[in-house]
Amino acid sequence: MKLTVPPLEIAPNEGFSPDKDIFERKAFGRNILNIIENINDELVLAIDAPWGEGKTTFIKMWRGMLAGEGIKSIYFDAFENDYQEDSFLAIAAEIYSIIDDKKEEEKSQFKEKTVSALKILGRAGSRIVTKSLIGFALDDTFFDDTNTIKDVSKEASDLVDSYVDKRLENAKQDKQSLLEFKESLDNLASTIGNDKPLIFIIDELDRCKPPFALAILENIKHLYSVKNIVFVLVLNRNQIEESVKCEYGSGVEASKYLQKFVHLWASLPKRKDKYKSDAEEYLLYCLQRMDFKANNSAQQQSLKTYQQLVVHYNLSLREIERTLTNFSLVYNMTAGKLDECYRLILVYLSIIKVINPEIFNKLSNNDISYQELVQETSLKTLEDESWLINYHIDKHPLTYLLHYCLTSQQEYIKFLEESKRESSFNNFRNIFTAQNRDLVKKTCKWMNTFKTTL
Repeated sequence: MKLTVPPLEIAPNEGFSPDKDIFERKAFGRNILNIIENINDELVLAIDAPWGEGKTTFIKMWRGMLAGEGIKSIYFDAFENDYQEDSFLAIAAEIYSIIDDKKEEEKSQFKEKTVSALKILGRAGSRIVTKSLIGFALDDTFFDDTNTIKDVSKEASDLVDSYVDKRLENAKQDKQSLLEFKESLDNLASTIGNDKPLIFIIDELDRCKPPFALAILENIKHLYSVKNIVFVLVLNRNQIEESVKCEYGSGVEASKYLQKFVHLWASLPKRKDKYKSDAEEYLLYCLQRMDFKANNSAQQQSLKTYQQLVVHYNLSLREIERTLTNFSLVYNMTAGKLDECYRLILVYLSIIKVINPEIFNKLSNNDISYQELVQETSLKTLEDESWLINYHIDKHPLTYLLHYCLTSQQEYIKFLEESKRESSFNNFRNIFTAQNRDLVKKTCKWMNTFKTTL
């Protein structure tokens, strides 16, 4: 079994191939494209989904669909680029990079307009410099001579006067230059796209440093918003709202703030299947790619439990991948020779180590009771219908096993006797009397140290 889920390779023109579009999002992608093609106006569209729900995979497939329709697109990973100081220039560089090298005049013209706009933005930024100069000049902690303070204050006043004069003189020219930049950008996008919209995709915006993420939004609205460029933002709305609060304070209404920049919001859809959830489907898909096969009843039971737990804990796709690495680690170390009890414990611990490492550490140190574990990891509501048919005290084979492992043998027997469940007692005696009661601690140790003794 492979240690990790192999990366999903998606060719540039592949689109939503049936074997890879396991969540059946092709129709959603088509609807977005229909909206873009039929709205002849400036458009910023945001695709919202929680972390680890397959947003980037969807966008890669969607770009393939765009390519198949002859629509040019730019992909910009904002998180990878947030080391850059100037978000305006970062976006301009992406557009410049897709201009055909043979069209030297277009490249030269766009560069010229970009430089002009950048100079204007630089002059606007000089207000910060002016403010800092004045602040320094009027800080009397640096001077003992009152006359010196006055001289410096006058110099600062002259600096402000000069700055205001220049701003008034340049205001009209600056406005015209920015207008020319946007017109040039619009014409260039039309040329690049062959009269089809140029799609500019910005991914991972919610993972950026807040100042960079919000600067991108500001630049899109004020400088890059033209008819022939459609911006598609791929993000987690809750997280980007936290970035707004981080930058402007908790009192700001982050949702209303974002409405200034985004025209349409769309949520990445989940597949509707009465038999399997997206999480279950993805788990099976990953296990197939990792070359795991459930060849016997013990493996099938552990796989069934795995499916139940990814739903029970509402794991993201990314979390599922991480739990599978934990599972594969021990599975490979033991050459897949674990019996059913160990397999069930392994599945549970593989998940708990990802979603609740503190509880995993307590289990490793034998520092938690069964009752505490049930409370802390929401096991009380975990049920298995086929298990309940046998009228067991515990409603799932996993909780049945954990109950035994985390209480003394005498305590568990007493519990069963007091509950007057003879069938449960018989099953307990038949299944667990030969089991090592330290199997939870032992499995934790394997996962931490990579050493096994079967």
